[in-house]
Amino acid sequence: MDLKKEFLTWAIVLLLVIAGIAIFDNLRTSRLAAELQADRDGAAEKVSSLQVELENTLSEADELREEQKRLEEVVGDLEQKNSAMKSPVRYQDFKEAISAVEKYKSVDTFEDAIKFIALVNFTGFSTLDSEGTCPCSFSFVNRSIEWKPNVITDLKEFTLEEGKIALTYQTTAKLRHDYQLIMTKAAGYLDQTES
Repeated sequence: MDLKKEFLTWAIVLLLVIAGIAIFDNLRTSRLAAELQADRDGAAEKVSSLQVELENTLSEADELREEQKRLEEVVGDLEQKNSAMKSPVRYQDFKEAISAVEKYKSVDTFEDAIKFIALVNFTGFSTLDSEGTCPCSFSFVNRSIEWKPNVITDLKEFTLEEGKIALTYQTTAKLRHDYQLIMTKAAGYLDQTES
């Protein structure tokens, strides 16, 4: 019986060892599960913060694309203005334009004034009768300007626009608005030849 008792003791010790191992394993597994859960929660927080950061980055990228598009338009406009400013207007052309206006200012008849008008589409002139009696006017596209002698006085300002010289002159009290003369080289009305 002693053998039986000894066997029973060893069996109980073995069961206690197995139970101890099982309990320690269970504790270790619980601890690992808690660590994994904490890691999972941390990863979920990181993913959430990365999603927010990604959304912010995408929003900023959209804003930057819009800003880039706007800046490209501004650069395009500036390049056009720059190329217009680089247009070949020589000082001699400017002097000739001033000289032409001075000659135009000195004319006393509408017939002489017509010589200074370029022949282009939708340009015309009119007088009260076929004799050239004034009031007289020049027509440009959809606008008519009454001609009166000796109304242009002093040069007020000038600009260069895409190869054209724009001269703005003050006028006498006879007219309500200042003249702006765009100087261009073209055939005039009296330069035409009939076939």
